[in-house]
Amino acid sequence: MTNSSAGYGALTKLFHWLIVILFAAQYLSGNIMVAIGFNAEFAGIGTNTYYNWHKSLGLVALAVAIFRIINRRVGQLPPWAPTLSGFEKKFIHRVEQVFYTAMLVMPISGWLYVMYGHYGVNLFGLWEMPRPLPRDDTLRDVFKWVHIVAGWVLLAAMVGHIGLVLRHQLFKKDGLLKRML
Repeated sequence: MTNSSAGYGALTKLFHWLIVILFAAQYLSGNIMVAIGFNAEFAGIGTNTYYNWHKSLGLVALAVAIFRIINRRVGQLPPWAPTLSGFEKKFIHRVEQVFYTAMLVMPISGWLYVMYGHYGVNLFGLWEMPRPLPRDDTLRDVFKWVHIVAGWVLLAAMVGHIGLVLRHQLFKKDGLLKRML
C-alpha cells in the first residue's frame, strides 16, 4: 500500500492516476466551455454544465492534490531508477516541483477567479457553495490569468514528464513506466 525500497505503493499510484484523469478532464472541459462560448451546446451538453463540472472537478482535484502531497511528505520514496542519468534526476526533481505547485495554484486560482467573479460554484449541480468573497472584477481578472498561466505551466511540465517516460519506454526499453503501473 505504501512506498518502499521496491517501488511505489498502491496509494501513490492511485493518487498519480487520479490526478492524471482529473486534470485531463479539466483540460477537456475547460477547452470545450471556452470554445463553445456562453449559451451554447456541445455533444448535447450546455455551457453551464461544462462550467459547473469544471469547477466541481477542480475542487476534487485540489482535494486529491492535497492528499497526494501529504502522502508524498509522510512516505518514503523508492530509490531512483538505475537507468536515470544525473541530468534526468535533476529534471524529474524540477518537474515534480512544478507539478506540485501547479496542482495547488491552478485549482486555488480557479476558485478565487470564480469567487471574485459573477458566478458561484454549484458543486456537481447538488449544492450551491457560499460566496465568502465580494465581487471584484480586478481580482477576478488577476486570478483568471494566474489560472490560465498555471494551466500552461502544468501542460508544459506534463509534456516534459511524458516525454521522459516515453524516451525510457520506447528507446531505452528499461521498464521505467512499470514503476507507476
